Amino acid sequence: MNPLISVVVTTYNQADYIEQTLESVFAQTYDRFEIIVVDDGSTDDTQARIASFGSRVKYIRQKNQGVAGSRNTGIRNTCGEYVAFLDGDDLWDPEKLSVQVAAAKRFPDSGLIVVDGSEFDVDGTISSSLFFAPWCKELSENTVTSGHYHRQLLQFNYISTTSQVMIPVKVFKNVGISDMNFKRASDYDLYIRIASNFDVTMIKKRMVRWRCLPTSASGPRSLRCFRYLHEEIAILKKHLQKSYGEEETMLRQIIRSKLAYGAEKLYYYGLEKDRNYATRVLLQLLKENWSSLLVAAFLIGLWCPISVTNVFGQMARRFLFIGNNQAEIPSCRYP
Repeated sequence: MNPLISVVVTTYNQADYIEQTLESVFAQTYDRFEIIVVDDGSTDDTQARIASFGSRVKYIRQKNQGVAGSRNTGIRNTCGEYVAFLDGDDLWDPEKLSVQVAAAKRFPDSGLIVVDGSEFDVDGTISSSLFFAPWCKELSENTVTSGHYHRQLLQFNYISTTSQVMIPVKVFKNVGISDMNFKRASDYDLYIRIASNFDVTMIKKRMVRWRCLPTSASGPRSLRCFRYLHEEIAILKKHLQKSYGEEETMLRQIIRSKLAYGAEKLYYYGLEKDRNYATRVLLQLLKENWSSLLVAAFLIGLWCPISVTNVFGQMARRFLFIGNNQAEIPSCRYP
């Protein structure tokens, strides 16, 4: 018998999209699933929209806890062998669950089964793939690969949205559920914990449509990188505490590189678009990474006259940047 899939849909004030999202689940060619909708304290008419689906949906309403709390609530209320997450404004292609179940059977040691997808907004497709990491782009179309991708995940979160993933329930018993200390990037922490203990299966098929909304948890597309930066670094520091040897050395290098890359991007964003916003984020980074001379240098440089930064900019970069592989470790999951 095919395994039961627990589809956990998390939503907050997404009444305009939740019905279409749920219909994309009911349109699946794989028919053995349950749907748990966790409403994280919506103040719009999300509840009324979901009520129209009746007993086909298990509806759970809770006080606002954020995405990590919503996903944890969903996990605790599942009955299936696998959990497939879906954000309340995203869409699945009809074959999505069938493709993932087939991959899970093919690779029973996998703890994370990930499909590709596309990003879209009201004007159409923004990005034709959600695998933004350089190594993911080298995967051939319509292929399924599985292996130990922990190191790649430490360098770059190659999963854009939880709507792409399916996870065996047994994995949560091994690595735990989402860490609610991380408000936006708890998924990244969870993926790292999974990838350190299990193989990851990558499916280069576009099965998810990720809706781009400036009001989403990710925020406006132009700011996503900055909104996730400090938490992604905090997550790497968390895992640094448990690492040793070669992995510890690698993690320290990645953290320094991400700080350098992110601080530089913030510096130029501040000069070109919003200096006050860039200042706030740089100050937050400096508070949490007070020993980073590079973050401090970019923060000071942001408020120096251009004539001063032109003279000393190249010198600072030569002495403070980590090395020639700086650009190989981007600071965020988004382009």
